[in-house]
Amino acid sequence: MHTPADWHARVAGLAGAGLRGSELGVALAAGSAFARKFARAFADDFGHRRAVDPPLLAWVLGLRPWMEPAPGRMDIRLWHALSAGTPPPPVEPGEGPLSPQAREEGIEVWTEVELASLQALWWHARRTRRADLGARAESLARWLVAELQPDNATNRPWAVAAFAELGAGGDLDAALYADTLLHNCQVSLGKPDAFSTVLLVDAERCLAGARGGSGPLQAG
Repeated sequence: MHTPADWHARVAGLAGAGLRGSELGVALAAGSAFARKFARAFADDFGHRRAVDPPLLAWVLGLRPWMEPAPGRMDIRLWHALSAGTPPPPVEPGEGPLSPQAREEGIEVWTEVELASLQALWWHARRTRRADLGARAESLARWLVAELQPDNATNRPWAVAAFAELGAGGDLDAALYADTLLHNCQVSLGKPDAFSTVLLVDAERCLAGARGGSGPLQAG
């Protein structure tokens, strides 16, 4: 079973591979003016942009958000609150998905909305130390493991830190989920693609905090 240190080292290594020679690596090291320009123009290796990109990139790059969140999208609202430094939106207690209505948009969209929500909610729980948010994030993670397999819908390592932490705590199914996410994000290019690298940078920071340490991630 992988330890927290093992997971951190693995994620950091993949993030470093994705950062080598990338504009994201420059943006992480540059001042806010370049980082904001990069974030506003960002598209993945296939030219795609997602509605969640602006608040996610604002959070990862330490910028203030420049767009208001789309109404009704829980993942975007959670990420916007992180980047803005405001309390998270109200989250329904209980178990199961946070955005069941997204199922109508197809399995891939629904899976990514739930995974993106989990990654942001995991951060909110850690930053606020609210037990209710932690319990809701963990229940969402376990529901995802049971119901929405990542290899059926997405090649992005969304929320990999959450599954890695659960895996390090003894949940073998969560560990396998994290393994699948890390493997799939390298399939297209042989290394993490640009958008996956954004997620891995964030995951590395989360796992560094879980280990009780932190530090800047460097492109190796």
